[in-house]
Amino acid sequence: MTNLRNCLDTACIYVSTYAKYNNGSLFGKWLDLADYSDYDELITAMYELHSDESDPKFMFQDYECPILEKLGLLSECHISKDIYDALEQINNSGHDLEVYEACLDCFR
Repeated sequence: MTNLRNCLDTACIYVSTYAKYNNGSLFGKWLDLADYSDYDELITAMYELHSDESDPKFMFQDYECPILEKLGLLSECHISKDIYDALEQINNSGHDLEVYEACLDCFR
């Protein structure tokens, strides 16, 4: 069984922008969620990464840790402000990650 701590330690997202994608570039970077203490710190890193754009529209082209999408915390064009709080609550529950994934699969 995989607990959430292991998932958070390996959870990462590939962040690019729609402008780069539309101009034929896949430039971006894998960001490890565990490297940032909260959502605001993560967002700051994303803006720094794409500081060549005045108003970057972030595009999440790939990710590790499928529960992020299943919980509605992440999609191609959205990352929830609640991502760290939700993952921390699951982590503190003491349940294995597979329990939550199975439950979400049952109601999809």
